[in-house]
Amino acid sequence: MVLQLFLALLSLSFFVSAAVCRIPPTPANIKSWCSKTPHPKPCEFFLTHNPKYGLPIKQKSDFLKVSKQLALDRAMHAQSHTYSLGSKCRNEREKAAWADCLELYESTIEKLNKTMDPKTKCSQTDVQTWLSTALTNLETCRTGFMDLGVTDYVMPLMSNNVSALISNTLAINKGKNGNGVPSYKEKFPSWVSPGDRKLLQSRSPATRANIVVAQDGSGNYKTITQAVAAAKKRKGSGRFVIYVKAGTYKENVDFGSMKNIMLTGDGIGKTIITGSRSVDGGSTTYKSATVGGGED
Repeated sequence: MVLQLFLALLSLSFFVSAAVCRIPPTPANIKSWCSKTPHPKPCEFFLTHNPKYGLPIKQKSDFLKVSKQLALDRAMHAQSHTYSLGSKCRNEREKAAWADCLELYESTIEKLNKTMDPKTKCSQTDVQTWLSTALTNLETCRTGFMDLGVTDYVMPLMSNNVSALISNTLAINKGKNGNGVPSYKEKFPSWVSPGDRKLLQSRSPATRANIVVAQDGSGNYKTITQAVAAAKKRKGSGRFVIYVKAGTYKENVDFGSMKNIMLTGDGIGKTIITGSRSVDGGSTTYKSATVGGGED
């Protein structure tokens, strides 16, 4: 009987302790944490009104984790909403800017996912870089509409708090040196593999190139665009190096969603890539980039 009573009390103690550990943050607690961010209002609103974020926030790492998740969730919601606006585009310019935003949101979501993936080996400064890229993507989306002069209809419908929430996450994360500026003691981010470090430090990376581009015909291809097209057909997902010999290449190079592509040349003022697209010519800011797309 005594043993049964002891076990009952022990069980009750366990459940009470577990319940205490799972106590969700109070509005006052959330307000206290959110007040430390650049944009406290959206932070407070979403953390208070959605039980999904009702995890205990005891320390900065807890707040950073929930802030990342919140930014990711709102980015996915914004992407879905943006997609639904396609039919509202009134002309080709609006449609071009809208299409860019969809692509940029996809990249933003990918970057936010990388900051949360436990399988991704990264430092605090790597996370800062990915968050900064995610924020830049959204600014590029907005700039596309502004530069094409189509800000009066679709763009206001796209307004959301994603940029503010990513800014908050950036502020919470901060750089290792305390001011948000990455400081790489080893000169490279942690996600750059030893093999890539050797390649980047090599005096002659051309010797390890998979494809050589040369205008005089001494390489595999005469244009970078041809080389990129060939790289798309490569087998495997390892690093693929395209070496571009000295010369001026008048083309816009788009890697799309290709990964692990390294473009190397003969140095500043020797290998030059110059495109002809511009906003004045009808291209969006995003699509007028001389070299664009690609990840890692």
